[in-house]
Amino acid sequence: IQHWAALTPRAPAMLHADRPPVTFQALIHVVERFGTQLNGCGLGRDDRIAIVHPGGTDMAMALVGVAAHATAVPLNPNYTAGELAIYLKDFRITAVAVAQELESPARDVARHLELPLLEIAGSSDALPQLVVPKGSEGRTTRHAGPAQANDVAGIFATSGTTSHVKIVPLLQHQMIGRADLNGAFLQLTPDDRVLNLMPLFHGAGLLSGILALLRAGASTCSLASLDAESFYRHLAAVRPTFVMGAPTVFHSLLAQAHRFEPALEAARPNLRMIRTGAGKLDHALAERLEETFQAPVVQAFGSSETGWMACDPLEPAARKAGSVGKTRPGEIAVMDEDGRIKEPGETGEIVARGDVVFLGYENDPAATAAAFTDGWCRTGDLGHIDADGFLFLTGRLKEMINRGGQKITPTEVDEKLLAHPEVDQAATFPVPHPTLGEDVAAAVVLKPKATLREEALSRFLLERLAAFKVPRRLLFVEDIPKGPTGKVQRHILAAAFGLADAPARRDAADSAEDRQPTPLEKTLQALWARSLGLQTIGLRENFFQAGGDSLKAVELFLEIEKRLGRRLPRAILFEAGTVSEMARYISDADEPSPCLVPIQPEGNLPPFFCVHDQDGHVLNFRDLGKLMAPDQPFYGIQARGLEGEEPPFTKADDMVGHYVQEIRRIQPTGPYFLGGYSFGGRIAYLMAQQLRAAREDVALLALFDTYYRGGRKRVSAGEWLSAHRARLADLPTAEIPAYGAARLRSLMETLNVSLRARMFTVALRICQRAKRPLPRFLRRPAPANDMITRATELTPYDGDAVLFKAERPVSLDPEVHDGWRRLIKGRLELRPIPGRHADIMNEPHVRTLAAELSDCIRERL
Repeated sequence: IQHWAALTPRAPAMLHADRPPVTFQALIHVVERFGTQLNGCGLGRDDRIAIVHPGGTDMAMALVGVAAHATAVPLNPNYTAGELAIYLKDFRITAVAVAQELESPARDVARHLELPLLEIAGSSDALPQLVVPKGSEGRTTRHAGPAQANDVAGIFATSGTTSHVKIVPLLQHQMIGRADLNGAFLQLTPDDRVLNLMPLFHGAGLLSGILALLRAGASTCSLASLDAESFYRHLAAVRPTFVMGAPTVFHSLLAQAHRFEPALEAARPNLRMIRTGAGKLDHALAERLEETFQAPVVQAFGSSETGWMACDPLEPAARKAGSVGKTRPGEIAVMDEDGRIKEPGETGEIVARGDVVFLGYENDPAATAAAFTDGWCRTGDLGHIDADGFLFLTGRLKEMINRGGQKITPTEVDEKLLAHPEVDQAATFPVPHPTLGEDVAAAVVLKPKATLREEALSRFLLERLAAFKVPRRLLFVEDIPKGPTGKVQRHILAAAFGLADAPARRDAADSAEDRQPTPLEKTLQALWARSLGLQTIGLRENFFQAGGDSLKAVELFLEIEKRLGRRLPRAILFEAGTVSEMARYISDADEPSPCLVPIQPEGNLPPFFCVHDQDGHVLNFRDLGKLMAPDQPFYGIQARGLEGEEPPFTKADDMVGHYVQEIRRIQPTGPYFLGGYSFGGRIAYLMAQQLRAAREDVALLALFDTYYRGGRKRVSAGEWLSAHRARLADLPTAEIPAYGAARLRSLMETLNVSLRARMFTVALRICQRAKRPLPRFLRRPAPANDMITRATELTPYDGDAVLFKAERPVSLDPEVHDGWRRLIKGRLELRPIPGRHADIMNEPHVRTLAAELSDCIRERL
């Protein structure tokens, strides 16, 4: 970086569609500042800094800044607190650096382990810097200054697991050597620009997506968000010479390519290749990529231990169908079980050697000894190399599951399954997946008289594993096939349970129904398949089990509205989660959809009813409903008017009366368990009053961070400014710009809400005087709910309530909740929830909320 900063200081090193380029001169400034900040708080070359960051340009700069002066250990920001604790211990982490804007359990884990906690924050020059703990400034380190060739540059986990992790330390010269090999093979020049879609906690994302480009004086653009809109916007703005990502990411992006043809047209003239890695690339996907981007696809194959071992040659050199590319000459070979190097064309285990191959697993001499034979590193992959040096893979010796580039060790999932008190035996194994390559399945044998269900077991696992490790297929079986020695043979389980060709079998079963799909079902199948990135989708396949998520749901609904002219409620996927059910809903939906959404309708306990927030949706209750006890029914109450088919409620009495009528269809008599988030807490409060007036028992009234300042005087402008000055005086100088920006956003949001409510009120009065219905574009719950909030005066409630209060308030007023003390005449119980107001319904804080809510319900049963 120093070389290019001196030679071409104004050349771009890092790019972003929404920010000015970061030049090599600016980048070397960031790197040197990181070194000064690390050394200044006692950290240096012999220290290991865990980096927890959502990704993007700032993470790329932070990684380079840390790795230039210490050991960088990038970690997946989605890991749970338990997984992070094990990683930090096993990796012998010295300090933890967390993105300032990221809500992560890493902070609590670092404090628990008594590790220094650094914040990666913005600065006055719009470039990242480290905010070090107070009191740590001025410390000295034994190994200050830039890293040296034989220092450990980075630490990676080969299996992406915790309790069975193998730790791969890579030295500075090995990292640089791998970057140079990538640069030479890809013929990188300073004119190249890469759009890097690989996660930066992945070795390929760091080495091939950043370091190789910087070594060549080229530019790199790393994305924090991999949604289609962000990708295609950056594609048009950056106009890269090549795009790099995992096959599973390209599946999703190709499904939306038809919506972004202008971006493709702008980018195609500059593209010279699409590079894939971290997973198997099937021939059909490669053809679609080349057709869409009009550029050759170059796939690479490698591992954390060896670096890249094979890569497709660049045009005009010929590629070979079925091969993963041409090997590094003299450094990649095929070996038999006795350690003999095989001849071209003979099948055996792929092995590697050379300066870039790691030296051994940390603190695991047995695994290191097993990994090396006569200086060759055994990869566990089977295949052969032809006479021209092309590598063909035929299988794997290792049991690791490669789910779209994310590696899962089956034994770790087994341990978590066996931790459930009703599970007797468990075996996790891979099954084929049309877009991910492999997905996770598990066979489970229950203990006698167990009543455990699949959904409950999935929730149990989600509390203990990162979501990508949780099996998508859970099979409750009588017995698990074993080999002659009694050991589970995972490689045969998919075939033994009829899942070896799982996608094809499911599609075949769907097409063999007693009727042919209707025209509407055929149309929906095509839209679903495109959204999910699948070749086909069965009539009875569940959207979420087929790989869907909230982002894909939004894209699907946009396509349905465009194609069918129907705007469906987002929550319909809870009750009509298959193609056939959605088609039936569309055909039968002559009347507005009911406000009650059964997020988790099963169970023998009294149901919990949760009222929507200001926007009226209930999709944000999905995680909370899933994390409750398996026998706890959970219903979301969504607003009327979400789809514009009917006007929203404009009076609190009308809304409350309708919601009470709806919940009594599910539960005619009490005791009732009610709650509401934000605005919804006020409505739940009014519902509880109405039910008690009808002599019904309200066992629980839960207010999820619902503000009420009733009875408090208004804050004057002078008091407001004084409070801000006091806060600014206590802040470090580096944090003042971010604080100012946050306050400006808050002020603008307040003004926007006020203006929105006033405009809606005026429009409503005009329409009422003219005896005309509201125009469709005004039929939205949010402004109507703003008006209801301002027009409704709450009266005292003679029952009890529980206030689940966010611990990190967004308001200057610390008493934004205290009005409830004057209204609740019974007992008002406070239960703090980590995070801010907007965070408590999201991971990881929603887990605390679910546990506290479950505890409240149990106490009142």
